Amino acid sequence: MTESNYWIENYVSYSSANSAGVHQASKEYEIEVSESVDFNPSIDVYVARGDKMSIQVPKSTKYHKVRRIQAADFLQYFNQTLYRLDHLEISGGEYYINTEDYAKYYELEAFLEASHININLRINHGADMFDCRMSISHSFSYRPGIRRKYAQLPEATFRQVFNLMLEYCHERDAYVQFQDTLFAQAQALICSGKPIGGLVIDANKYFDKAKAEMLERKKNIELRLVSVDEPPQKRRELRAEMKGIDFCISVLDANR
Repeated sequence: MTESNYWIENYVSYSSANSAGVHQASKEYEIEVSESVDFNPSIDVYVARGDKMSIQVPKSTKYHKVRRIQAADFLQYFNQTLYRLDHLEISGGEYYINTEDYAKYYELEAFLEASHININLRINHGADMFDCRMSISHSFSYRPGIRRKYAQLPEATFRQVFNLMLEYCHERDAYVQFQDTLFAQAQALICSGKPIGGLVIDANKYFDKAKAEMLERKKNIELRLVSVDEPPQKRRELRAEMKGIDFCISVLDANR
């Protein structure tokens, strides 16, 4: 894994609604996941094309409050986000695609009535930056406009694009290597309307990877509790984190 910095950025939007993004930045890519994992999970992967990216942690301002975090803290949000997306039911909805620019940009939308979920998928194959975004909301306010402006898309096509993008988001070590492949596969799938040979998600692989990372974090906490004389409050926080890790592992094992 390349050198990275990690932080949480809280900001106030024009609507005055507080929101927060959890970031990992390396010289090759930046990831942002939503802090609101349970309600509005999202992941946005930016890959540099040409010049390297800055890994400098932004400074806090009046409207942006930035707090550094550890890699293990970021991984908790990252793994939970992918877990939510892995287990999202995406069938039985309305599916649309923005047809304005098939050369370098795709934006897909799904509206699922049963769960009142809106899924937004975006792949931007720009000259300076590659961007892969998957986000979930519970608002249908954009649906009337999308129905008018976007073209309908078969459920099977949307599902395979969703799976291709999710597989890509799992593979942090391969973001640079597979950015062109992901775009080419999505383009072929959308333009032909027929299933293509792409990546297939092996759920057990990612369960095992997430579990191993959490067990390693728990092991480090146990070692710290034994070898470092921490203040009582800090020791309580570390023990609480261990209990949280045990709970997450139990959820993973129960959903295999």
